Amino acid sequence: MITPEEFPYIKSLYVNNCYAYRNFAIELHDYKPFSHLILTGKNGSGKSTILRAIHRQFFSEVNSANKAEFSGLFQTVDTAGESVHVKQARVPSTPIPQVVVSFSKQHKITNQGQEVRLMIPQEVFKLYQHKLYSYFSAKRTSEVAKVESPSKETEFTEKMNSSDSTDFFIRKFKQYLVNQKVEQAFSQIEHQVSQIEQVDTFFKKLESAFRKMFDDEFMQIEFTRSNYEFYLLLSDGRRLTFDTLSEGFSALLSILMDLFMRVDLIRKQVNDYSYNPCGIVLIDEPETHLHLELQEQVLPLLTSLFPNIQFIAATHSPAVIASIKQATIFDLTTKESRTSEETAGRSYSDLMRGHFGLNNEYSSIADELLRKVDQILKDYKHQPEQLKAKLQQFFLENEAYFSPSFRVELESMILENA
Repeated sequence: MITPEEFPYIKSLYVNNCYAYRNFAIELHDYKPFSHLILTGKNGSGKSTILRAIHRQFFSEVNSANKAEFSGLFQTVDTAGESVHVKQARVPSTPIPQVVVSFSKQHKITNQGQEVRLMIPQEVFKLYQHKLYSYFSAKRTSEVAKVESPSKETEFTEKMNSSDSTDFFIRKFKQYLVNQKVEQAFSQIEHQVSQIEQVDTFFKKLESAFRKMFDDEFMQIEFTRSNYEFYLLLSDGRRLTFDTLSEGFSALLSILMDLFMRVDLIRKQVNDYSYNPCGIVLIDEPETHLHLELQEQVLPLLTSLFPNIQFIAATHSPAVIASIKQATIFDLTTKESRTSEETAGRSYSDLMRGHFGLNNEYSSIADELLRKVDQILKDYKHQPEQLKAKLQQFFLENEAYFSPSFRVELESMILENA
């Protein structure tokens, strides 16, 4: 089993070309054992492009001409520490990547004691059998496939490390839950105590995560074997299926279920149900369809449930960047980098101005009202009676739009210019 101190987390990125910008580095803060990374920036700044480029680095296409050589390289590796010795070192013929990924632990290919090159990400990942990796695109599916009967677990283990595994796991997670219930039933018949406890632990942790997600400490998961259906029983009396959840809950549920299944499979492989696997997860817009309160909770929930996973996310949400600890926050538009100590706990208005570059924390309607007041002050500066009348009229016509803080802002503006 690999530990966080031994796992090659992403340490830095060099962006050759994300369409909007070229040739810049993203250095992650030196948190131990790793730093999460949150990418921000205006629409079109390249956030999604960078995540897709990282994903491609782990599943590089190999052309048919050197496919046999590429496979042969992995058949001849002999791992020793951070170096990999090969009988014949070959460089896979791949184009210059959009994004170059560097890891906290470098892996070198050597030939007869001489360093040939650093391993590419795909080669590095092939060295770690029990890693966790997933990529959630912004347009991720939340459709759950209907279950007709139990299936073999190999259906999932064989798909674990494929480039399209995330969509598969999201679509088939109800199938996986049914398989667990069937396994539990047979284990009880055969009095396999350890197997029973493993499945019990799986569903207890799943139920605990759902309770946090729904903010309902009494929520329960109910399974009906006649139709292979799961129901979420909420304390307010609602009885929901996975198919009837809102877009927001479905989006978050799809991430949770994908990671829960992968962790469960890895724990079975290493025969240790307390093991927290190491890995890297990419999420484009984790706030998708989520209410503001859930936007605040999504990354803290994921990092608490999966403590050895490095999350690389792209977001537009101040709630997301203010919620996570031990993270590097990088703005692609300004190329400014911040640590979570600079963002966690700050007000959203501060982040909107300081990080996202807005002129103030007010809406565009409020900005227009400020401009109107400024114009009134200028037009009637030397006509105090008319100025007073115009301001009174302005306040009467627009008072419904004044928050307490905005009213103070207006009054301060008038006093300074009166």
